[in-house]
Amino acid sequence: MAKTFRSTHAKYLTSNPISRYLVSSFFLEVERMASSIEYKSVLDVGCGEAHLLSLLSKKNPDRQYYAIDNDEKELAKAKENLPFCEFIVGSIHKIPFPDNFADFVINTEVLEHVEHPETAIEELHRVSSHYLMISVPREPLWRILNILRFHYWNDLGNTPGHVNHWSRRSFVTLLSRWFSILQIKNPYPWTLVLCEKSKYCE
Repeated sequence: MAKTFRSTHAKYLTSNPISRYLVSSFFLEVERMASSIEYKSVLDVGCGEAHLLSLLSKKNPDRQYYAIDNDEKELAKAKENLPFCEFIVGSIHKIPFPDNFADFVINTEVLEHVEHPETAIEELHRVSSHYLMISVPREPLWRILNILRFHYWNDLGNTPGHVNHWSRRSFVTLLSRWFSILQIKNPYPWTLVLCEKSKYCE
């Protein structure tokens, strides 16, 4: 079975100045989105080494933090970064938390890797009591940038492990089946969306 989550550690710690600028811009938009809402509990689904949770916890250390990932090695590193956070090994297709568990659910750079994205979104909707912040690579921009960097030519610029591809419009349309859209940002080259849980969905 394909892995649900993948490591982003190298990308976040890269010494490449362009990559560092892009990641910094992404983090800045994440901070701005998070600061625009009120929440007491956070659940990061596909946390990797918890870089985003570490960022948010520095601004709001009094919140409750929870996270899951399917990679035990990454979770071990995440625990070192955030010893006060509760980490659980788990899948986005069956998130090991009850309904309406967290005020604020985060899911970044995960959905492009999963085999059943609609099931994953249903699970994110289930465990959120209010907000979801979610991101995916913006297509076809992502592939074009890979080609310009002379990467993955044989796969027409598709990053290995990416099995789903969305433009900004198609991704927002998909999310709108389960959530009300509050904010849409495009930190180059991602689509980052802040949503509010809808009571009724398809």
